[in-house]
Amino acid sequence: MVKLFLNQIVMSVFGIMLWMAVLANKPVLLAASIFSVLFYLFINYSALWELGAKDKIRVDAGRLAAMPQKGIYIALGAAVPNVILTLLIGIGVVIDTAASQSVGTICNVIVRLINGMYLGIIDCTKAAVFEGTPLLSDIWWWYFIINIPALFVGWLAYFLGSKNIRIGAFFGIKQKANTGTKKH
Repeated sequence: MVKLFLNQIVMSVFGIMLWMAVLANKPVLLAASIFSVLFYLFINYSALWELGAKDKIRVDAGRLAAMPQKGIYIALGAAVPNVILTLLIGIGVVIDTAASQSVGTICNVIVRLINGMYLGIIDCTKAAVFEGTPLLSDIWWWYFIINIPALFVGWLAYFLGSKNIRIGAFFGIKQKANTGTKKH
């Protein structure tokens, strides 16, 4: 969970840098944001696939019970800060007091900092779809939605890793055979 959250922070910095670089050009902003989100999901996929493959060895040896849903639990654990911050933002929007709005605003800044890879998508979606609608223009609930792909990828990656199934095989990419000899 910690590794996934640290991956999120690193990819957030990457996403914020891309967002700042192409902010003036909306189509490029959207493309850059989609790229950073896909790159973030790929990094999570790789980490959880590897964990699933390691656990497969333990399961095959009888040292660990099979848990095909472990990936989604790990991804949920990594998403806890996002969910808590999103709930606090929602409270700030729904409850119309100065204190709750201040907490919501601070949490909004924090959640944007730790989810920087989604900023371009959020900006483009907000401008295109929700402009002019008071509650929807804040789209605080968007931060719940952006966790869904990471949860799905977490489940899928761990499951495929625990079965030793490489996703490249679905696209016709063959893995190099390990010959077992090293050249020095």
